[in-house]
Amino acid sequence: MALDIETIVKTAIANQKMIDVDSIALETSLQDLGVTSLDAITIVYEVEEVCDIEVPNDELESLRTVQDIVDGVRSLVSEKGDA
Repeated sequence: MALDIETIVKTAIANQKMIDVDSIALETSLQDLGVTSLDAITIVYEVEEVCDIEVPNDELESLRTVQDIVDGVRSLVSEKGDA
């Protein structure tokens, strides 16, 4: 079963920021969503749990948009062989 990574990421952000998941677009910057570095760690942790992956800490610093997170997670999942 393929994971719906976009939905997983958007849901994690919505849960963390207490906003409507439908208000989150892929091109939205994390800054525009009010995502702090601490929020990003929490969001990535939730995504890691759901997808059973581990995001390297050095990659967290390069995340700027929702799409960046989706792409990074998708890459890690496909490396794992589940995609």
